[in-house]
Amino acid sequence: MNVLILGSGYVGNHLFNHIKRYHDVEQVNQRQVDYTFTQAFKGSQDFKSYLMDKRFDVAVNCSGYTGRPNVDACEDDKATCWKYNVTAPPKTAEMLNRFKIPMIHVSSGCIYQKDRKWTEKDEPNFGLYNRDSSFYSMSKHAGELALDGMDGYILRIRMPFCGTDQHKNILVKYLKYNDILSEMNSLTSIPDLCKAIERFAVHRFDWKDGIYNVVNRGGATAEQIMELMKDEGLENPNWNIVKITDLNLKAGRSNCTLAGEKLWKKYKMPYVLDSLKDSIRILKRARDGNA
Repeated sequence: MNVLILGSGYVGNHLFNHIKRYHDVEQVNQRQVDYTFTQAFKGSQDFKSYLMDKRFDVAVNCSGYTGRPNVDACEDDKATCWKYNVTAPPKTAEMLNRFKIPMIHVSSGCIYQKDRKWTEKDEPNFGLYNRDSSFYSMSKHAGELALDGMDGYILRIRMPFCGTDQHKNILVKYLKYNDILSEMNSLTSIPDLCKAIERFAVHRFDWKDGIYNVVNRGGATAEQIMELMKDEGLENPNWNIVKITDLNLKAGRSNCTLAGEKLWKKYKMPYVLDSLKDSIRILKRARDGNA
């Protein structure tokens, strides 16, 4: 199987390292190929001409705009956020589909609010139609609507974590922040996500196009995650559980649990607490090795 990975960020790099062990894979970023049609980098190759010389069975779009250090940054740069989360993905999908290449689009489940099992059929209540939503969440909802009808899949992930010391890893964020919000949430293990994406790619003719919640089974609160981290000797001595009203935030935050049964009928993700324990142990070893 020949796989194209678009993006060389957090998810893209993990996915490349997983896929290359089993399949032929090529990874490009925007400096190399203008697959977002934004002309952001002078000299990047035209996407159509790039695809003319290649043969891919499936493409995975790992690009998007999340803001740095967090989604508050999207409130200050709405134009860029909208460009990469709403305008670019359908253009990318359209070009891929012209070449008969289905696209797996990695999106976000941060378009819901409140602790209930949100399914793929539920209209987002923390997205485009809620004035209290963050602009990031609005853009992710709008991006899904813009991709309606494409040949491929939208995979919603939540609060991604892994064992690498990377700033987008929720475990690393917990160590960095003193004040932590605690609600029951779905989470997505990046190693488990990579395996799920591979399953989608290999069995793409057996899966119906559309949206899938790709989260681990079960949920977790911040207190549970922090206790697991403390058990392995990873903690911030200044941790303090707070309410969202106690924080000086530019945008609201999504706290929710997603129903994953649609995915689990074909591929059962591991339980979240088991995957968290594995990732925390790996992160601890990585930090000890760099000490």
